[in-house]
Amino acid sequence: MLSSGCFEQRENTQVSLLSSVEEGTVLGVLGAASLYGAPESEKTGETEIVPPTTAPLIPVDPTDLPDETLLSVPFYAQAPFGDWVAPYLHTCEEASLLLAYHYVTEQALTVYSFDEALLAMVNWENDYFGDYQHTSIEETADILENYLGFEDFLIVDNPTVEDLKGYLAAGHPIVAPFAGQYLPNPYFGKVSPVYHMLTITGYNDWEFITNDVGTKNGEAFVYDIDVLMDALHDWHPDADLYDDGILNGGKRVLVLQGDL
Repeated sequence: MLSSGCFEQRENTQVSLLSSVEEGTVLGVLGAASLYGAPESEKTGETEIVPPTTAPLIPVDPTDLPDETLLSVPFYAQAPFGDWVAPYLHTCEEASLLLAYHYVTEQALTVYSFDEALLAMVNWENDYFGDYQHTSIEETADILENYLGFEDFLIVDNPTVEDLKGYLAAGHPIVAPFAGQYLPNPYFGKVSPVYHMLTITGYNDWEFITNDVGTKNGEAFVYDIDVLMDALHDWHPDADLYDDGILNGGKRVLVLQGDL
């Protein structure tokens, strides 16, 4: 049995409008400081949080790629306290985005602040979109820019393996959408999600390394490169109509500007 969901450990989830993005294009804006956290620096107890000086948002040349890369992106599951019910059952996009965002802005993150930020984002989406479920990559970028106030990102259509490795090697984490039933993650349980989102944090010769928020065991979870690339699909409304309708979704990812 397949779920329409964002994640699966026990049950189901997910759906959304696909905003059209021209094939073969790269979308995004480079620029502003975040409005969500500390814009320049902020004292939190004894720790001064200072956003990093970021590298240009361009991939490392394929001829210069290191054999392996792993970014130290924080990890919490989308149900950080193990409550696999709504709204947490449907928040793989929000959770994946928050992990990547906190990495690139170098803001401190605890399980409590993560949970609070996740629920606040859900409330904002309900006001902004009319719902918090089923966000496409373009809508996720909309959250990043208009809620988190972070504009240093790219939406990349039809990325190659070398593209993804190049962005990761340059220090840029990747938020990516998938046809979840094509991701062989045993922790999803008996019911696999039709649509899922996670953060790609690294690679080696044969695997992409991810923070898969759909399970508490998702930190540094690895997927075979070919399997991950085949499963890469943005949300498509057909996924709500028939089996494998999600495969009509385009192949695109959201890259956040970071630094090694």
